[in-house]
Order: sequence, then structure tokens, then C-alpha cells
Amino acid sequence: MNKVKLHLGCGKRLLPGYAHIDVDTYPHIDHQADIRQLSMYESESVDVIYNCGTFEYFDRFEAAEVLAEWNRTLKIGATLRISVPNFESVVKVYLQNGKDLDGEGILGLLYGRIEIETSKGPQTMYHKTVYDFHSLEKVLNDAGFEGVKRYDWWDVLPPDYDDYSMAYMPYKDKSGTQMSLNVECTKGKRR
Repeated sequence: MNKVKLHLGCGKRLLPGYAHIDVDTYPHIDHQADIRQLSMYESESVDVIYNCGTFEYFDRFEAAEVLAEWNRTLKIGATLRISVPNFESVVKVYLQNGKDLDGEGILGLLYGRIEIETSKGPQTMYHKTVYDFHSLEKVLNDAGFEGVKRYDWWDVLPPDYDDYSMAYMPYKDKSGTQMSLNVECTKGKRR
């Protein structure tokens, strides 16, 4: 039986084997929809959710509602993977680079913006929050997820794939500071 895998907030990135959901208008998108509402999927029908570089566009109040919806669609024991800018890494790079706020790897990760084309026309979105491991772990645990841990992108993504989960400072230097916090967890038993 084929697993149901969702790539939420995929934008221009095509991840083979996943259904793609985004408000953007790229041709590979299977469902042009806001990833806060996954009504096209029944409760406990999804095996994996992958989300990279979009969860930070929801503030902390919205994040709880978004995670409740994602939790609804996942089967018990199913996997959620989230990649967000890592506040701890941003601070480290800021301090290492002489407290240069305008330096590479600082403002974009904290206050990033993206312009997208939706069915309603152009839209600009901004990052609304940032996480370190412990703050993201708490948000996920509060939403009913268990076993929160870091994951290595090279263990779960195709070798030729590229997204923000692979962000380093200096750019694409694996010996540098990884700027993304890549976390996976599973849906816990019903409360």
C-alpha cells in the first residue's frame, strides 16, 4: 500500500513521492490551498508530513492551530518533519561575525519575506516567529506529538534535492554552522 506523504508549503520545490500543497501557483502543486487547512484529507489518513521554511510564517498562536490540523490528518505513529530557521545558529553567526546585524545569515532568517502568486493575486508573507530546539519541542509536544528529535536532511531527502533544511553558513559548507533546525516527531496516541 502506498504511503500518503504531504509536502506542505512546497513553493517551487518538487519532492518526488509527495503530494504538494501550497497557496502558490506552480504547476506541480496538487492542491492549491493554505496549509492551515487540509480538508482534502480525512482524519488519520496521512503517513508523513514534510514542511521546510514555512512554519515560521505562522505566529505562536497560529502555530498551535496549524499543528492541530496537521495532527488531525496524520495516522497515530505517523511522522512530521519540520525545518525552520534555528535561532541558536543565528545568534552564533551574529556573534562570530562581529555583531553585524546586516551580515549574511541574520535578518533573512529572522524576518524573511517571500512574494508569491496566489489565485487571489500577489501576496507578500513575512516570518512571524523563530525557534530553537526547546521552544519547537514544547510547541510540538503541546500539540500531541512525541519523540521530538533532530534529523539529518541527507537521511531523508533525495541527493539532488535542495531546500532550506540544507542551509549553512558559509553557504553550502557542511563544516560551517547549520542554519536550519530540522526536527521530526510522531503523532502520539489520542488524548
